[in-house]
Amino acid sequence: MRYTETKERSAEILRLTLPLMAQHRAAYHPQTYTIWYEHVSGINPRLSNELEQRLARKESLSDDDVWRLHANFVIARDAEVLERMHQRLQNLLSDTATAASSAGIEASQFNQTLQIHKSQLTQPLAIDLITNIVTELITDTERMRIVTHELSEQLERSTQEARQLTEQLKQAEHQAKLDPLTGMLNRRGLEQRAESFVEDAGSIQGGVMLLADIDHFKVLNDTYGHLLGDKVIRSVAQLICDSIKGRDIAARIGGEEFAIFLPDTTLEGATVLAKRICAATASRSIRRSGTDQSIDRVTLSIGVAASTASDSLETLLDRADKAMYAGKHAGRNRVTLYDPAMGANSAPGQKSPET
Repeated sequence: MRYTETKERSAEILRLTLPLMAQHRAAYHPQTYTIWYEHVSGINPRLSNELEQRLARKESLSDDDVWRLHANFVIARDAEVLERMHQRLQNLLSDTATAASSAGIEASQFNQTLQIHKSQLTQPLAIDLITNIVTELITDTERMRIVTHELSEQLERSTQEARQLTEQLKQAEHQAKLDPLTGMLNRRGLEQRAESFVEDAGSIQGGVMLLADIDHFKVLNDTYGHLLGDKVIRSVAQLICDSIKGRDIAARIGGEEFAIFLPDTTLEGATVLAKRICAATASRSIRRSGTDQSIDRVTLSIGVAASTASDSLETLLDRADKAMYAGKHAGRNRVTLYDPAMGANSAPGQKSPET
Protein backbone atom coordinates (compact mmCIF):
# COMPACT_ATOMS: atom_id res chain seq x y z
CA MET A 1 0.00 0.00 0.00
CA ARG A 2 1.52 3.33 -1.07
CA TYR A 3 0.02 5.63 1.60
CA THR A 4 -0.22 4.40 5.19
CA GLU A 5 -0.41 7.68 7.12
CA THR A 6 -3.10 8.08 9.77
CA LYS A 7 -5.91 10.59 9.39
CA GLU A 8 -4.16 12.94 11.82
CA ARG A 9 -0.80 12.62 10.06
CA SER A 10 -2.33 13.08 6.61
CA ALA A 11 -4.16 16.19 7.86
CA GLU A 12 -0.85 17.62 9.04
CA ILE A 13 0.71 16.83 5.66
CA LEU A 14 -2.22 18.59 3.98
CA ARG A 15 -1.63 21.68 6.15
CA LEU A 16 2.03 21.75 5.16
CA THR A 17 1.42 20.93 1.51
CA LEU A 18 -1.07 23.65 0.57
CA PRO A 19 1.31 26.61 1.15
CA LEU A 20 3.95 24.87 -0.97
CA MET A 21 1.48 24.34 -3.81
CA ALA A 22 0.40 27.99 -3.62
CA GLN A 23 3.93 29.17 -4.38
CA HIS A 24 3.88 27.66 -7.87
CA ARG A 25 2.06 28.24 -11.14
CA ALA A 26 0.70 24.69 -11.46
CA ALA A 27 -3.01 24.20 -10.83
CA TYR A 28 -4.29 22.42 -7.74
CA HIS A 29 -4.98 19.14 -9.51
CA PRO A 30 -4.36 15.65 -8.02
CA GLN A 31 -0.95 15.29 -9.65
CA THR A 32 0.25 18.52 -8.02
CA TYR A 33 -0.98 17.42 -4.60
CA THR A 34 0.56 13.98 -5.06
CA ILE A 35 4.08 15.23 -5.69
CA TRP A 36 3.98 17.67 -2.76
CA TYR A 37 2.30 15.12 -0.49
CA GLU A 38 5.03 12.57 -1.20
CA HIS A 39 7.69 15.23 -0.68
CA VAL A 40 6.32 16.48 2.66
CA SER A 41 5.63 12.97 3.97
CA GLY A 42 9.17 11.87 3.09
CA ILE A 43 8.08 8.70 1.30
CA ASN A 44 9.74 9.56 -2.02
CA PRO A 45 13.38 10.61 -1.45
CA ARG A 46 14.27 10.84 -5.15
CA LEU A 47 11.34 13.17 -5.79
CA SER A 48 12.24 15.25 -2.73
CA ASN A 49 15.81 15.60 -3.95
CA GLU A 50 14.61 16.85 -7.34
CA LEU A 51 12.14 19.29 -5.76
CA GLU A 52 14.72 20.65 -3.34
CA GLN A 53 17.11 21.35 -6.22
CA ARG A 54 14.38 23.21 -8.08
CA LEU A 55 13.41 25.15 -4.96
CA ALA A 56 17.05 26.12 -4.45
CA ARG A 57 17.01 27.55 -7.97
CA LYS A 58 13.78 29.42 -7.08
CA GLU A 59 11.88 27.73 -9.92
CA SER A 60 8.11 28.12 -10.14
CA LEU A 61 6.62 24.82 -11.27
CA SER A 62 4.18 24.89 -14.19
CA ASP A 63 1.55 22.28 -15.03
CA ASP A 64 3.98 20.71 -17.51
CA ASP A 65 6.67 20.54 -14.83
CA VAL A 66 4.25 18.81 -12.48
CA TRP A 67 3.18 16.27 -15.09
CA ARG A 68 6.82 15.39 -15.81
CA LEU A 69 7.67 15.09 -12.11
CA HIS A 70 4.60 12.91 -11.55
CA ALA A 71 5.50 10.67 -14.48
CA ASN A 72 9.20 10.39 -13.61
CA PHE A 73 9.02 10.03 -9.83
CA VAL A 74 5.53 8.74 -8.96
CA ILE A 75 4.36 6.58 -11.86
CA ALA A 76 7.92 5.38 -12.48
CA ARG A 77 8.21 4.48 -8.81
CA ASP A 78 5.22 2.18 -9.18
CA ALA A 79 7.14 0.46 -11.97
CA GLU A 80 10.09 0.14 -9.60
CA VAL A 81 7.83 -1.50 -7.03
CA LEU A 82 6.85 -4.13 -9.60
CA GLU A 83 10.52 -4.60 -10.46
CA ARG A 84 11.32 -5.19 -6.77
CA MET A 85 8.52 -7.74 -6.59
CA HIS A 86 10.03 -9.45 -9.61
CA GLN A 87 13.44 -9.50 -7.92
CA ARG A 88 11.93 -10.89 -4.71
CA LEU A 89 10.32 -13.68 -6.72
CA GLN A 90 13.64 -14.49 -8.39
CA ASN A 91 15.37 -14.61 -4.99
CA LEU A 92 12.59 -16.79 -3.62
CA LEU A 93 12.97 -19.33 -6.42
CA SER A 94 16.76 -19.26 -6.12
CA ASP A 95 16.73 -19.84 -2.33
CA THR A 96 14.22 -22.67 -2.64
CA ALA A 97 16.17 -24.31 -5.45
CA THR A 98 19.40 -24.08 -3.43
CA ALA A 99 17.78 -25.64 -0.37
CA ALA A 100 16.22 -28.41 -2.44
CA SER A 101 19.51 -29.08 -4.23
CA SER A 102 21.39 -29.25 -0.93
CA ALA A 103 18.82 -31.64 0.48
CA GLY A 104 19.04 -33.73 -2.68
CA ILE A 105 22.83 -34.04 -2.41
CA GLU A 106 22.59 -35.00 1.26
CA ALA A 107 19.87 -37.54 0.49
CA SER A 108 22.01 -39.08 -2.25
CA GLN A 109 25.01 -39.33 0.06
CA PHE A 110 22.83 -40.75 2.82
CA ASN A 111 21.53 -43.40 0.43
CA GLN A 112 25.09 -44.34 -0.58
CA THR A 113 26.06 -44.68 3.09
CA LEU A 114 23.05 -46.93 3.74
CA GLN A 115 23.98 -49.14 0.80
CA ILE A 116 27.57 -49.47 2.09
CA HIS A 117 26.37 -50.40 5.57
CA LYS A 118 23.84 -52.81 4.09
CA SER A 119 26.58 -54.65 2.16
CA GLN A 120 28.77 -54.73 5.28
CA LEU A 121 25.98 -56.38 7.25
CA THR A 122 25.78 -59.29 4.79
CA GLN A 123 28.98 -60.63 6.39
CA PRO A 124 29.65 -61.68 9.97
CA LEU A 125 31.06 -58.70 11.86
CA ALA A 126 32.79 -58.16 15.14
CA ILE A 127 30.99 -56.20 17.83
CA ASP A 128 33.27 -53.17 17.44
CA LEU A 129 32.52 -52.94 13.70
CA ILE A 130 28.79 -53.16 14.37
CA THR A 131 29.17 -50.39 16.95
CA ASN A 132 30.97 -48.24 14.39
CA ILE A 133 28.20 -48.79 11.82
CA VAL A 134 25.50 -47.85 14.35
CA THR A 135 27.44 -44.73 15.36
CA GLU A 136 27.82 -43.67 11.72
CA LEU A 137 24.13 -44.34 11.09
CA ILE A 138 23.17 -42.14 14.04
CA THR A 139 25.45 -39.34 12.81
CA ASP A 140 24.26 -39.57 9.20
CA THR A 141 20.61 -39.79 10.23
CA GLU A 142 20.94 -36.71 12.44
CA ARG A 143 22.61 -34.78 9.62
CA MET A 144 19.81 -35.83 7.26
CA ARG A 145 17.21 -34.79 9.82
CA ILE A 146 18.80 -31.34 10.09
CA VAL A 147 18.93 -30.95 6.32
CA THR A 148 15.31 -31.98 5.85
CA HIS A 149 14.26 -29.69 8.71
CA GLU A 150 16.08 -26.77 7.09
CA LEU A 151 14.44 -27.60 3.77
CA SER A 152 11.05 -27.72 5.47
CA GLU A 153 11.65 -24.31 7.06
CA GLN A 154 12.84 -22.86 3.75
CA LEU A 155 9.75 -24.21 2.00
CA GLU A 156 7.55 -22.69 4.70
CA ARG A 157 9.30 -19.32 4.32
CA SER A 158 8.96 -19.60 0.55
CA THR A 159 5.26 -20.35 0.87
CA GLN A 160 4.68 -17.31 3.09
CA GLU A 161 6.74 -15.08 0.80
CA ALA A 162 4.87 -16.35 -2.26
CA ARG A 163 1.53 -15.61 -0.59
CA GLN A 164 2.65 -12.06 0.27
CA LEU A 165 3.89 -11.48 -3.27
CA THR A 166 0.66 -12.83 -4.72
CA GLU A 167 -1.40 -10.47 -2.57
CA GLN A 168 0.80 -7.47 -3.38
CA LEU A 169 0.68 -8.24 -7.09
CA LYS A 170 -3.10 -8.55 -6.95
CA GLN A 171 -3.32 -5.17 -5.24
CA ALA A 172 -0.95 -3.56 -7.74
CA GLU A 173 -2.82 -5.06 -10.67
CA HIS A 174 -6.16 -3.94 -9.24
CA GLN A 175 -4.94 -0.39 -8.58
CA ALA A 176 -3.52 -0.12 -12.09
CA LYS A 177 -7.04 -0.57 -13.50
CA LEU A 178 -8.69 2.10 -11.35
CA ASP A 179 -9.03 5.84 -11.76
CA PRO A 180 -7.59 7.35 -8.56
CA LEU A 181 -9.98 10.33 -8.47
CA THR A 182 -13.28 8.44 -8.79
CA GLY A 183 -12.44 4.85 -7.88
CA MET A 184 -14.12 3.59 -11.04
CA LEU A 185 -12.34 1.69 -13.81
CA ASN A 186 -9.89 3.55 -16.04
CA ARG A 187 -9.34 2.92 -19.76
CA ARG A 188 -7.15 -0.10 -19.06
CA GLY A 189 -9.74 -1.55 -16.68
CA LEU A 190 -12.49 -1.03 -19.26
CA GLU A 191 -10.48 -2.82 -21.93
CA GLN A 192 -9.82 -5.80 -19.68
CA ARG A 193 -13.40 -6.10 -18.45
CA ALA A 194 -14.70 -5.80 -22.01
CA GLU A 195 -12.53 -8.75 -23.11
CA SER A 196 -15.14 -11.14 -21.71
CA PHE A 197 -17.61 -9.85 -24.32
CA VAL A 198 -15.24 -10.11 -27.29
CA GLU A 199 -16.03 -12.87 -29.78
CA ASP A 200 -13.39 -15.24 -31.20
CA ALA A 201 -13.16 -13.07 -34.31
CA GLY A 202 -12.21 -10.07 -32.17
CA SER A 203 -15.54 -8.28 -32.40
CA ILE A 204 -17.60 -7.07 -29.44
CA GLN A 205 -21.25 -7.95 -29.94
CA GLY A 206 -24.59 -7.78 -28.21
CA GLY A 207 -24.23 -4.51 -26.34
CA VAL A 208 -24.59 -0.74 -26.38
CA MET A 209 -21.92 1.86 -25.59
CA LEU A 210 -22.69 5.19 -23.93
CA LEU A 211 -20.07 7.92 -24.00
CA ALA A 212 -20.80 10.76 -21.57
CA ASP A 213 -18.91 14.05 -21.45
CA ILE A 214 -19.41 16.89 -18.95
CA ASP A 215 -20.47 20.02 -20.84
CA HIS A 216 -18.25 23.12 -20.65
CA PHE A 217 -16.00 21.42 -18.11
CA LYS A 218 -12.95 23.58 -18.85
CA VAL A 219 -14.98 26.74 -18.27
CA LEU A 220 -16.36 25.23 -15.07
CA ASN A 221 -12.85 24.30 -13.93
CA ASP A 222 -11.44 27.73 -14.71
CA THR A 223 -14.35 29.50 -13.01
CA TYR A 224 -14.72 27.45 -9.84
CA GLY A 225 -11.29 25.88 -9.49
CA HIS A 226 -9.94 22.35 -9.69
CA LEU A 227 -11.15 21.26 -6.26
CA LEU A 228 -14.77 21.87 -7.15
CA GLY A 229 -14.11 20.54 -10.64
CA ASP A 230 -12.85 17.29 -9.13
CA LYS A 231 -15.97 17.14 -6.97
CA VAL A 232 -18.11 17.45 -10.11
CA ILE A 233 -16.24 14.55 -11.71
CA ARG A 234 -16.69 12.40 -8.59
CA SER A 235 -20.38 13.30 -8.39
CA VAL A 236 -21.01 12.34 -12.01
CA ALA A 237 -18.99 9.14 -11.57
CA GLN A 238 -21.04 8.16 -8.51
CA LEU A 239 -24.31 8.86 -10.32
CA ILE A 240 -23.23 6.69 -13.25
CA CYS A 241 -22.12 3.84 -10.97
CA ASP A 242 -25.43 4.02 -9.10
CA SER A 243 -27.32 3.83 -12.41
CA ILE A 244 -25.83 0.60 -13.75
CA LYS A 245 -26.24 -3.00 -12.64
CA GLY A 246 -25.27 -6.59 -13.29
CA ARG A 247 -22.60 -6.98 -15.96
CA ASP A 248 -22.66 -3.31 -17.00
CA ILE A 249 -19.23 -1.64 -17.11
CA ALA A 250 -18.52 2.01 -16.32
CA ALA A 251 -15.13 3.72 -16.63
CA ARG A 252 -13.59 7.17 -16.63
CA ILE A 253 -11.55 7.20 -19.82
CA GLY A 254 -10.60 10.88 -20.02
CA GLY A 255 -10.55 14.04 -17.96
CA GLU A 256 -14.34 14.57 -18.03
CA GLU A 257 -15.32 11.63 -20.22
CA PHE A 258 -17.03 8.42 -19.11
CA ALA A 259 -17.74 5.20 -21.01
CA ILE A 260 -20.61 2.89 -20.07
CA PHE A 261 -20.88 -0.49 -21.79
CA LEU A 262 -24.25 -2.22 -21.43
CA PRO A 263 -23.86 -5.84 -22.63
CA ASP A 264 -27.40 -7.00 -21.82
CA THR A 265 -29.38 -3.96 -22.93
CA THR A 266 -31.27 -3.06 -26.09
CA LEU A 267 -30.66 0.24 -27.88
CA GLU A 268 -34.02 1.46 -26.62
CA GLY A 269 -33.23 0.49 -23.03
CA ALA A 270 -29.78 2.07 -23.23
CA THR A 271 -31.28 5.31 -24.53
CA VAL A 272 -33.73 5.41 -21.63
CA LEU A 273 -30.86 4.91 -19.16
CA ALA A 274 -28.77 7.62 -20.85
CA LYS A 275 -31.65 10.11 -20.64
CA ARG A 276 -32.14 9.24 -16.98
CA ILE A 277 -28.45 9.89 -16.25
CA CYS A 278 -28.61 13.16 -18.20
CA ALA A 279 -31.66 14.39 -16.30
CA ALA A 280 -30.33 13.34 -12.90
CA THR A 281 -27.05 15.15 -13.52
CA ALA A 282 -28.77 18.37 -14.60
CA SER A 283 -30.97 18.34 -11.49
CA ARG A 284 -28.05 18.26 -9.06
CA SER A 285 -26.46 21.21 -7.31
CA ILE A 286 -22.85 20.62 -6.31
CA ARG A 287 -21.51 22.56 -3.34
CA ARG A 288 -17.94 22.90 -2.17
CA SER A 289 -17.56 21.67 1.42
CA GLY A 290 -17.10 24.40 4.02
CA THR A 291 -17.96 27.27 1.66
CA ASP A 292 -20.96 28.89 -0.01
CA GLN A 293 -19.50 28.17 -3.43
CA SER A 294 -21.69 25.90 -5.55
CA ILE A 295 -22.51 24.94 -9.12
CA ASP A 296 -26.25 24.97 -9.63
CA ARG A 297 -26.28 23.09 -12.92
CA VAL A 298 -23.99 20.51 -14.49
CA THR A 299 -25.02 18.85 -17.73
CA LEU A 300 -23.87 15.92 -19.83
CA SER A 301 -23.81 15.16 -23.52
CA ILE A 302 -24.15 11.41 -24.08
CA GLY A 303 -23.55 9.53 -27.32
CA VAL A 304 -25.17 6.12 -27.83
CA ALA A 305 -24.00 3.41 -30.23
CA ALA A 306 -25.12 -0.20 -30.57
CA SER A 307 -22.42 -2.76 -31.35
CA THR A 308 -22.30 -4.52 -34.71
CA ALA A 309 -20.67 -7.74 -35.87
CA SER A 310 -17.58 -5.85 -37.05
CA ASP A 311 -17.08 -3.72 -33.94
CA SER A 312 -14.04 -3.81 -31.70
CA LEU A 313 -14.14 -1.91 -28.41
CA GLU A 314 -12.23 0.93 -30.09
CA THR A 315 -14.60 1.28 -33.05
CA LEU A 316 -17.63 1.08 -30.78
CA LEU A 317 -16.20 3.84 -28.58
CA ASP A 318 -15.41 5.87 -31.69
CA ARG A 319 -19.01 5.75 -32.92
CA ALA A 320 -20.39 6.62 -29.47
CA ASP A 321 -17.90 9.51 -29.40
CA LYS A 322 -19.14 10.81 -32.75
CA ALA A 323 -22.71 10.67 -31.48
CA MET A 324 -21.69 12.54 -28.34
CA TYR A 325 -20.04 15.28 -30.43
CA ALA A 326 -23.14 15.58 -32.57
CA GLY A 327 -25.03 16.24 -29.33
CA LYS A 328 -22.49 18.93 -28.39
CA HIS A 329 -23.01 20.67 -31.73
CA ALA A 330 -26.79 20.42 -31.33
CA GLY A 331 -26.75 22.32 -28.04
CA ARG A 332 -25.45 19.91 -25.34
CA ASN A 333 -27.36 18.42 -22.38
CA ARG A 334 -28.84 15.70 -24.53
CA VAL A 335 -28.66 12.07 -25.58
CA THR A 336 -27.76 11.43 -29.22
CA LEU A 337 -27.91 8.12 -31.09
CA TYR A 338 -25.18 7.33 -33.59
CA ASP A 339 -26.00 7.79 -37.25
CA PRO A 340 -23.60 6.82 -40.09
CA ALA A 341 -23.81 10.42 -41.35
CA MET A 342 -21.79 11.44 -38.27
CA GLY A 343 -18.67 9.72 -39.65
CA ALA A 344 -16.80 12.94 -40.36
CA ASN A 345 -16.62 14.05 -36.72
CA SER A 346 -13.49 13.99 -34.58
CA ALA A 347 -11.99 10.90 -32.95
CA PRO A 348 -12.10 10.07 -29.22
CA GLY A 349 -10.05 12.32 -27.00
CA GLN A 350 -9.64 15.13 -29.55
CA LYS A 351 -11.84 17.69 -27.81
CA SER A 352 -11.93 21.39 -28.32
CA PRO A 353 -11.65 23.54 -25.17
CA GLU A 354 -15.31 24.53 -25.51
CA THR A 355 -16.79 21.07 -25.07
